Amino acid sequence: MKYEVLRRHIGDKQYEQGDEREAVAADVAHLVKAGVLREAGEKKPRGKAEPAPKNKAEPAPANKAGPGRG
Repeated sequence: MKYEVLRRHIGDKQYEQGDEREAVAADVAHLVKAGVLREAGEKKPRGKAEPAPKNKAEPAPANKAGPGRG
């Protein structure tokens, strides 16, 4: 059976996130339960959307008090 690697781990070799691994279901059941592997083609579980990463280089919004105001 084919699995998608969700987190890096070492099995019969080192697997990186996004790799595809072929294994017997009974041998990797603990990895599936732990969230390390997911059956290939299986959809991601529905839940909250991940927030967009904050860009620290963005300028301050226009509504913030700046120099010369006050």
